[in-house]
Amino acid sequence: MNCSESGNDPASTTLRLAGSLDAYAAAALRDELSRALNERPALAVELSDVESCDFTTIQLLCAARRAAERAGKLFSTRSLPESVGSVLASLGLSPEVFGSVRKD
Repeated sequence: MNCSESGNDPASTTLRLAGSLDAYAAAALRDELSRALNERPALAVELSDVESCDFTTIQLLCAARRAAERAGKLFSTRSLPESVGSVLASLGLSPEVFGSVRKD
């Protein structure tokens, strides 16, 4: 898993995920999502460079969305690749399970 953060706006950040996201990367992903949500009132997760993911990744993104909602923060995902969409479809879920899905 590769993860980088960008954004000059002190109110929001974009967390860019890349590579393979699976159970082996889950602890690092959970920590990155938690840290980003704790530091800023808004978080966008860029998924365009995700090559593969599993159910664990879906669970973590859904949990991050719920945590953001409970804390009154904004959470969105961007650029959902087929690798993530196919896992969602196999679970009978739509991209909206992550909350706001942005195309940009």
